[in-house]
Amino acid sequence: MVCAANYEARAFGVRAALSTHVARARCPQLILVDPRHDRYSEISHQVMGLLDAWSPIVEQVSVDEAYLDLAGTQQLHGDAHEVARALKRAVKSETGLTISVGGGASKLVAKIASGVSKPDGLLIVAASDQASWLAPLPASVIPGIGPVAQQTLRELDITTCGDLARAPDDHLLRRFGAHGPDLKRLAVGDDESPVDPGDTRKSLGREMTLDEDVADPHALETLLLDLVESVSYSLRQEGLLARTVTLKLKDTEFVSITRQIKLAQPSALSRPIFEAARALLKKSAQGEPYRLIGVSASDFTTGEQLSLFDVARSERDRAVTNAADKMREKYGDDVITRARLLDSIAEESSENG
Repeated sequence: MVCAANYEARAFGVRAALSTHVARARCPQLILVDPRHDRYSEISHQVMGLLDAWSPIVEQVSVDEAYLDLAGTQQLHGDAHEVARALKRAVKSETGLTISVGGGASKLVAKIASGVSKPDGLLIVAASDQASWLAPLPASVIPGIGPVAQQTLRELDITTCGDLARAPDDHLLRRFGAHGPDLKRLAVGDDESPVDPGDTRKSLGREMTLDEDVADPHALETLLLDLVESVSYSLRQEGLLARTVTLKLKDTEFVSITRQIKLAQPSALSRPIFEAARALLKKSAQGEPYRLIGVSASDFTTGEQLSLFDVARSERDRAVTNAADKMREKYGDDVITRARLLDSIAEESSENG
């Protein structure tokens, strides 16, 4: 299963959630690389640490995405363009990686500006220009507007953000319900959500927005396992044990579905977290297509108490996990991975003889 694709592969139609068999059919010269979650977490912590030098208010929203509130920092660091250029230089110097930086008067505009300027881009949109800048862009740049919603908008002769901003409220209410007028507001960049630094960590999660809607239960479970591996590794790195697991899904009608479950025992191991998340997925997903899947762990503790019946299995899991983590640290991130995450590669290899 493909978890992510670079820009060169995307040009051939390779997308997240494709089977490797289909991906290779679309791009015969495709190079498959095993996930390296521990390396991703290490570099993510390094990059996020660099961001702290430019703002006291930083909101990390994923392993590779964050918002900075630059209000009041102009005298110290200069305007947004200067900060953006300095950030790009610092990350390149410290990690060798390129980043894209988008800026605006709202988180929404900043996110879209970053997205349209990828890869290795820099785009700052002035507050006075945001509505006119958004107007010619396709409505799909607004987070949450996937293929199904795009089709609904096309039926209303709406293809751009400008079209959406001018659409009659009654048309949007009829087709999208109470969410309709919100779309008009977003189409002009009106987003009042603040940058939330989350000074006390309440949860740790990962989510993936899919390039295509996915309904296949096996594909969703495989993507979920990949996300759980990343979350559990980060928990161990931070010395945290989670009592609660939350599954997040977003369907084709913008509706977010969240389900929570308490673990029998606090844990930072992949097995119990995945089993809990998979149980939630089986209850929540009944063959419907989804555009986003995510998992988070919360209700943290740093101590663990086990019943006598759980000791042996937990100790075995912990020993295997510790050994795997040590192997990754010593020999590299791709030295070991879950067999299930290699299943599709093995199946595709056998089919090709």
